[in-house]
Amino acid sequence: MKRKSKKGSKTVSQWKKLCWKVFSEWIRERDSVRLSPNGEREIYCFTCKNRISFKQAQAGHFQPGRFPVFLFDERQVNSQCFRCNINLKGNWPRYYERMVEEYGKDEVEKMIAQRNNFKQWKVNELEEIYLKYKSKLYELNEKEI
Repeated sequence: MKRKSKKGSKTVSQWKKLCWKVFSEWIRERDSVRLSPNGEREIYCFTCKNRISFKQAQAGHFQPGRFPVFLFDERQVNSQCFRCNINLKGNWPRYYERMVEEYGKDEVEKMIAQRNNFKQWKVNELEEIYLKYKSKLYELNEKEI
């Protein structure tokens, strides 16, 4: 049973869902470009480089399993197509290659080493994450106007 700290307040689980919704939208917005003739946003999949529509894009994690320590790590979450993220379970070999291209082998190995770090989210941390990415999403959308 999940406890609520005050009547009407959200649980850690509820906050994580809210945070993931705004964070994943921000990731897709960050990675999107306007390429289609009708002005729709499109995205190049981080791993296979195929062009996909914004609506079809998913925010895929570099390290499988959505470890809490990097659940909301901007460097380790990128837009992916359904095929790479779901069917190929993240397309990890290609994801690894792309991460090395972006950050260098040493930095990527440091990211992987963090996998064993324990992280337990607290409501106040999640509230801050939610507000941070809500604001970043707003800023990205303002730049488009």
